[in-house]
Amino acid sequence: MTFGLEAHPVSLETERVDAYDGSSHSLEMKLLDETAALDEVRNLLAQTQTARLAVAFWGKGAIERLGLSREGLKAEILCNLDSGACNPAELRRILGLPDITLKSHPSLHAKVYWTPSAAVLGSSNASANGLALEGQQATSWREANIRLNDPEVLGEIATWFDGLFNQGYEIGEEHLGRAELIWNARARSAPSGTPLVSDLLTAYDKAPAHPAWSQVKLAYWKDYLAEEDQAWLEAEHRNGSLSSAVSAYGEWNDYIFPNDWVLDFDLRGRSPKFGGIWSVLAAEAARAGMRLVRPVKQIEFAALGGLTLAEKDAARLAKLGEIVLAQHSVDGRNAVIDLSTAVGLMQAVQVRPNEKAFRAAMEQLYKDARKIGYRSPAFRKMLDQHGGVDTARRLIRGQATSGFATLLEKGRLDLSAEALILQPRWRELFYPEELAMAEKRLREVGYFSKP
Repeated sequence: MTFGLEAHPVSLETERVDAYDGSSHSLEMKLLDETAALDEVRNLLAQTQTARLAVAFWGKGAIERLGLSREGLKAEILCNLDSGACNPAELRRILGLPDITLKSHPSLHAKVYWTPSAAVLGSSNASANGLALEGQQATSWREANIRLNDPEVLGEIATWFDGLFNQGYEIGEEHLGRAELIWNARARSAPSGTPLVSDLLTAYDKAPAHPAWSQVKLAYWKDYLAEEDQAWLEAEHRNGSLSSAVSAYGEWNDYIFPNDWVLDFDLRGRSPKFGGIWSVLAAEAARAGMRLVRPVKQIEFAALGGLTLAEKDAARLAKLGEIVLAQHSVDGRNAVIDLSTAVGLMQAVQVRPNEKAFRAAMEQLYKDARKIGYRSPAFRKMLDQHGGVDTARRLIRGQATSGFATLLEKGRLDLSAEALILQPRWRELFYPEELAMAEKRLREVGYFSKP
């Protein structure tokens, strides 16, 4: 069966006459987005006693989102545990449901939700957000699904499912244990669903819930290595066991782990200094309590690309030094925190962003918009005449511009002034009512995922 889809949601209806009894069935095919699809699946499951679900990837919240724990529902579920994109904790919960039979097929990539009355097929996986990705990191993904109720096609789907289900294997605890290792590793390299950027804090603002950020640490210190540790390190340099570029942190092995990234801040002087980005070596140091590191130019994540720390942001983070020591240090002189904690501290102490820096961010919007074929001389003129903050205020407080409509059409509202001012690092430059206006305008066009 083939059919054409326009750029907007469509519903195709027709009528089929049964060849045997002459009765007619109203046939319908409907296009559903990521939210509507899972709502429709939940409705179908609420009205049936039996279901067959061949859905490759399962994330946290799937049971609640789909209503799988409803009394009276008997379902067969086929997933792909071997892919590493199923949350083992959620599968354990599914295994605990009395009327659910769960199997895995290592080649499954389909997303099919079948009931005797209708089925939904498409790209939406089973989780609170319709993706194996979980939480806020999944909110920017867009999905496409079809709901159909053709009895002939439903019969074909059931036959197809039964064949695959018979080939699948029953999931045991040993399978879940192995899958947990893959799941944890895959989560750190999962795509963020946002455009790639090279600035560290901008990337964090766009996907703050991404698991990769747990590997970014900030080290604030006043005490150098202990003399015996420094002597060992220098001896390793001299005998060639370690490159002269390799340094180390001492007594922080419970906070800094192999393959982490460290932003270093030296608090020994009158003014705190940013000591650069350091990559933690995978190899363990021969000396107990030492964590080996080497200097790098950027943080590199498979899912997020290369990330650098802007000079202005390094200065802002450095100013947090004494606060970090007061709140997170055991000895009052040295401390390690993760990136999310650092961003939270910046917001809590209201380190006011620089208006000059915001002007630069607005300039970057203009440059990025040109790269996708949108040029706005009027925006450029406003920046020159009024500066970044006042230009943003004028755009927010006025009616939605043709530029906003163009970015909406191109699917790049992340390049709008509305989206920019809502980033945590810039919010304090604007009044609450301006932030509310920006959020309302973006929400009205579906920029934010529905809850």
